Amino acid sequence: MSNKKYTKLAVLSLLGVMSLVGCNSSSDEIYAKPTNYEDSVVTIKNDAGEEQDVHNNILSIIYDSMHDGSVPSKVLEKVLYKYAESIVGVYNKYTAKGEDVITLEEAANDSSANHEKINQFIKVHKAYWLYNEDGEHIKEDGTVIGEKEEWTPCDTERNNVKSKLDAIELRIAEEMYSKATTGSYTEKHFFKELDLVKALYKDNKKVDYEGAKAAGLLPTLVDYQLEESEVFDTTKGLLHREFYQDKDATERKFTYIEDELIPTIYNDLLIEQYLLDEDLAAVRNSRARKINVIKIEKYSSFTNNADLLIKHLVNAIYENAVTAATTNDGIETKTSVIEQTYDKLFDTYAIVNKGLYTQISNNADATAVVNDLKQAASDIYELKSYTYGTAPDDVTLNYYNNTAYGDLVKDFEKFLSAENYEELDSSLYNKFTGSGKTTYEEGLDQATIEIDQTKSITKGWFIQSTQPSLDGNGTINDRLFKLSVANNKYEVGGEDDSAGTDDALIASNLETLTERDRIVKDGSTWKVRDAVSDKENKYICSINGAYFLKFEGQYSQDDWTNDIVYDDGDAYYIVNVLEAVKDNKLRAKGDYSYSKLRGTSFLNEVIDEISKKVAETGSYASLAKEHWLKQMDITYHDQKVYDYFKDNYPDLFD
Repeated sequence: MSNKKYTKLAVLSLLGVMSLVGCNSSSDEIYAKPTNYEDSVVTIKNDAGEEQDVHNNILSIIYDSMHDGSVPSKVLEKVLYKYAESIVGVYNKYTAKGEDVITLEEAANDSSANHEKINQFIKVHKAYWLYNEDGEHIKEDGTVIGEKEEWTPCDTERNNVKSKLDAIELRIAEEMYSKATTGSYTEKHFFKELDLVKALYKDNKKVDYEGAKAAGLLPTLVDYQLEESEVFDTTKGLLHREFYQDKDATERKFTYIEDELIPTIYNDLLIEQYLLDEDLAAVRNSRARKINVIKIEKYSSFTNNADLLIKHLVNAIYENAVTAATTNDGIETKTSVIEQTYDKLFDTYAIVNKGLYTQISNNADATAVVNDLKQAASDIYELKSYTYGTAPDDVTLNYYNNTAYGDLVKDFEKFLSAENYEELDSSLYNKFTGSGKTTYEEGLDQATIEIDQTKSITKGWFIQSTQPSLDGNGTINDRLFKLSVANNKYEVGGEDDSAGTDDALIASNLETLTERDRIVKDGSTWKVRDAVSDKENKYICSINGAYFLKFEGQYSQDDWTNDIVYDDGDAYYIVNVLEAVKDNKLRAKGDYSYSKLRGTSFLNEVIDEISKKVAETGSYASLAKEHWLKQMDITYHDQKVYDYFKDNYPDLFD
């Protein structure tokens, strides 16, 4: 992934663009077109000097996009987008604009026995080639491929193509999720998709407004547990993809995703490709972590609920025996099962912590936890009720005492029981009526939704330079990003290779690692060791194959099982470390490489996540643009465009 040579791209003509376009022209204004409107705007040659076909390669494509003004920057973005397509591949048939090219979508979905389409695609897109550490193009067995040698793409390279399409689809979902959950389209926690489609339609974007109107869309309550990747899910998602992208239509009409999202995503990929080619160390040394963190808040002045709940969760973690599952490829995926297991476990305890009666009663696992805690102490999660209104229209609210929802119901009772203005608490009046703008029933509903959507779980990928927001004083991050975490968080106890030959190695490493982390296996049970070893890891421990941050001295007291709990005074935290990346995991080969332990697709997924986050830091965007512009060997034919490039990228003109 380093030192790869990309073909020079020469911009031959941007002739007269600035002089022909009015900077403030309206969208319906008639404007002149240059005489070379249909001429090629770029030429791309391969290393042998042979001219290559470039779809969509006419001046009109860039010229038409200039009509709204901001010409020089538009020239830059359009040229970079076209260059990104030459590296990544054209997204789909619509973005190919009728050109006879194999698209990324076609290549990734090629299921033919001889892989004809995907192999042809790979041969003209070097970004998917397999390279060794010296930047040489190699076969699957490590043999170097000569510059003009005939070769057939390997499985790893084909997986690279499929991974890239998956990454782009994820980014589309993330961008649309952001539009749905931020801004004016979500009000009081309810998303109004019709408002979003209408706004885009009025802005002349190609969306299916008529279809959205006909669908009879109602405001949708945003599920705080919804993953960004699930935004288009047909059962629990927020958006209907067909309003923004009619992929199956014979004649495309709704192309918002291709027109508005894909160019930005491709330009971001160009920045990340620069990192992978020119500064791979920044990716490998980013100290990336994939985490799943639960926060158990101490509600009210009565903290016994939270105290016992966190102890109950700790016991559940120690008793949790996760077994491996086998994928269709025959690979043991214990790490994946651990992730799913703790997703479910943490969600269960988050539900209990908030104390919403309906949520708990509809969740068998949460109900079991509450029943367990009740047996531990009679006043813990005590079920109570409050009734208001007049029969037969009276309403009964069930709640658990000394929880967030319990406190809310008590405040509501206090608000309704005020007999006169002097007794009325103004803060409660504002809370339950929106300062007089809503009914108190609606105010109660909104306050209940606020509790339901309180962020109790933080999960996903993070790097040291853009750390997650967890506890207020940063103590968790200080420990999470220690090198010692990555040094001891290997795939032991996790994955076997497809042949299952790593069993003995994994068993050996697991026993060695856990022995100095206080957790030892005694027959079929796991227990805390009786003595502390000098070699004990101070930052991370392994429990039944899952890894957790340690906070010795914070909450543990004399019970070492509580080392995995951090107490900041207002809440308890447990941090499940799913992945802790170091250099050797991101290499193509090696005993601890993700490609060996988890497969090429997983390696690509990790690299995509990390490079995306690293690219958002520092000055990589500017450095990447300058790098790719140098590759293009641009010839300028307009003074203002020339001045813009020279002012912003002076090193191009040295």
